[in-house]
Amino acid sequence: MTTHVFTGRTLSARDARAALPAAVVHGPVRHGGLLALDAGADDTVVVIDGVFHRTPPVGHKEITEVLARGARVIGASGLGALRAAELWPYGMEGVGVVFGMYVQGVLEADDEVAVGQLGSGGQRQPTVPLVNVRWAISHAVAREVLDEAHGADILEAARSLHYTKRSWDTVAHTAGHRSPAAGEAAVALRRFAERHPASSDLQRRDALLALSHCAAPRPASTSPAAPSTPAWMVPSTMCLERWRGAFRPALPGGGPGTVSDLDVLRFQQLYAPGFPGRYRRFALTRIAGRLLASEDRGLVHAALKAAAGRGVTAQQVPQAAWTHWLTPGELRDGGAEGRLLKLLVRSFRTAPGAAPFYDVPLELRDTEGDWRSSAGAVSAADRLNERLARTGDRHAPRHLPDSVVRRHLADVWHVEERAELEAAARDRGFLSLDDAEKAARRFVMLHRAR
Repeated sequence: MTTHVFTGRTLSARDARAALPAAVVHGPVRHGGLLALDAGADDTVVVIDGVFHRTPPVGHKEITEVLARGARVIGASGLGALRAAELWPYGMEGVGVVFGMYVQGVLEADDEVAVGQLGSGGQRQPTVPLVNVRWAISHAVAREVLDEAHGADILEAARSLHYTKRSWDTVAHTAGHRSPAAGEAAVALRRFAERHPASSDLQRRDALLALSHCAAPRPASTSPAAPSTPAWMVPSTMCLERWRGAFRPALPGGGPGTVSDLDVLRFQQLYAPGFPGRYRRFALTRIAGRLLASEDRGLVHAALKAAAGRGVTAQQVPQAAWTHWLTPGELRDGGAEGRLLKLLVRSFRTAPGAAPFYDVPLELRDTEGDWRSSAGAVSAADRLNERLARTGDRHAPRHLPDSVVRRHLADVWHVEERAELEAAARDRGFLSLDDAEKAARRFVMLHRAR
């Protein structure tokens, strides 16, 4: 049973652990961060802060995927409050005033909870979120530190600023352009906020409330009403399938930023000698479908029978398809059945125009030992490439000529002609040779170093 907390700007890691000592604290959540957790039915995920400026934000499908696994997901304060307001019908729990304001329609814009990010990647807030400005104004007016008219002017001044520029100083400066009195009132509001953090930092208040909410039993129904559509009923998509493999750690105990399942699969596609046979069995099994269980003559016969049932036979395949999927040598040699099997495997797709697979199917995984070794190779390649990039070495992956990458694959696969390289790439589950070259670019320098 693990509680994961994504924060960093609203609450420091130290503050989060002080409020919830057993928590595993992560930085602000980003695209893929939740899928990398492998959270299950006994786990809780609390989303407070998230990024969405320089990197993609955590997606709705990622959150519903974690909910569908049975994990408890709580959102508050910042991006967590925004996502909870959007996803409470699917089981996400929202906590705090910010969440309530979004649900009730008082807040609508995303930038109400947004803050600027330091170029260094630090977690300190260089700007103030608009909801905190609202909160400070309401308390200052209630304590008669500020009158309502000046409060309205200050709020409009803050709203006119882009969230990356919205600091107390720029709010005061902008308010001063409206009237000298509004500028002076904004300066007084800033001093009030500094003296009374509990009355000015709404996001911090909501974040601490969310952490205390973790100790409460999971409600039978989430507020403000019972889920209308359980998360497990939300349809999967090709993007979600791909994200699962791209962000799920390849080895147990991994987390955000570690080598992923899809990283290791790409490495094995390129370099594992037995991968073409593994992929052939995978493709033919999917083509055979339910016929495989009823046929006693084996996988090949079941796949050919299923293809024939869809009108794909050696006699019915047009010549243009043969020349597209097979090499000139393959067209000259071998029997019709063998050629058709090659065509079926190389042209296999999960859907028309789609890739052969998105996630990492169990049938394509290697033995645990080889999978672990491949994960180590991917990690070593990334370390080497990072070092080359830091030193400005022209051998960094992005500087390698396409011809060098193609020569690398020709050496590894022991083929020379373009048609043979294309066929070898498709036999390994790549959509094309270009697709394989994109994957191989990451590993060329590691191969040379060894």
